[in-house]
Amino acid sequence: MVIAILATSNTYAQASFETIDGLRYLIDSDAKTATLTANTGEKYSGDIVVPEKVKATDGVEYPVTAFGDNAFKECGGLKSVTIPSSVTSLGSNCFEMCSGLTSLTIPSSVTSLGNWCFYNCSGLTSITIPSSVTSLGFCCFSN
Repeated sequence: MVIAILATSNTYAQASFETIDGLRYLIDSDAKTATLTANTGEKYSGDIVVPEKVKATDGVEYPVTAFGDNAFKECGGLKSVTIPSSVTSLGSNCFEMCSGLTSLTIPSSVTSLGNWCFYNCSGLTSITIPSSVTSLGFCCFSN
C-alpha cells in the first residue's frame, strides 16, 4: 500500500495548475502537455479562444491536448469556443449545461467526446463533428 501511495504522489508531483491568459490548465511537465480545466473562480463566459500552446511559469511551451472533465460545465454565459487542432479529446461533462453555446466546430484532431459531454446544452443548434471522432461517450448529447 505504501508503494501505491508513493507511486501516486510521484505521478502528481510533476503536474500543476496554472492560469494563463484567464484560462486554467493542468500542466504535466512529464508528459509535456496542458489540459484545459474548469476555472476555480468564476465560470468561463463570452467568446473563448483556446491557444494550441501555452507558456507555463517554468518557461516551457506546452501543447493543449485536451479539454478536461467539467472544463466548461455550467458556463451558461459561454457564447463560443475555438478548439485548437492540438486537442485530441473533450472530457466528460465538458460542455454540460452551456445554454449560451449555439454552435461548435470540432477540429479533425479530436478523436473522442466524453460521457455527457454536451448534456443539457439547450441552445446548441449546430455542431460539426469530424470523421476522426471514433468515440462518443454515454449520453454525449442527452437533453
